[in-house]
Amino acid sequence: MIGILILLSLLKTTIKKLKKFTEFSIYDILSFCIFLFPLILFIIARPTTLPTYSALKRGIQTEFLTQDILKSLQEKIETEGKYKKLTIKQLLGLSKSKPDQIDEKDVIVEGMVYKNEGKFMLIRFLITCCAADATPLGVEIEYEEEKEEFKNDDWVKVRGKAKIENDKVKIIAEEIIKIEPLSDPYLY
Repeated sequence: MIGILILLSLLKTTIKKLKKFTEFSIYDILSFCIFLFPLILFIIARPTTLPTYSALKRGIQTEFLTQDILKSLQEKIETEGKYKKLTIKQLLGLSKSKPDQIDEKDVIVEGMVYKNEGKFMLIRFLITCCAADATPLGVEIEYEEEKEEFKNDDWVKVRGKAKIENDKVKIIAEEIIKIEPLSDPYLY
């Protein structure tokens, strides 16, 4: 990025020499600034993942109806030992459409910690078009151990048993491990 700025500076100097030191018009300067603005903005404001604060503002979905993509969700389920490795999207979708396949099953789910009003949730953002339409999907985690070691926006892997109560799925955690943020933090 710095190389591009240096290149643009050299280009400006070369143009000045070619014009034999004639002055630039206000339009030349304005067009150069308009061209430079996105580059400077990219340097200053690096893109990052959405924080859990966004989930609070948008509301966390704990249900995900997926009649049209149920087969796709089932085909992508991986296993890790006795556990089914699921995304939150898969867990919520299957808990609504095929609850018998999820209830009382051992699962692994990865996501961001979200704690609010005594609830401990795991969330991921579902993107169908762009970050502006990101929908936070979440599942409640019930954990016997001390939850204070995890804070909002920490990435964790939860191993436990899925339980469906009152038409909502939650995970009774056996183990929660802090992990590095996923290379692709969004669900599609």
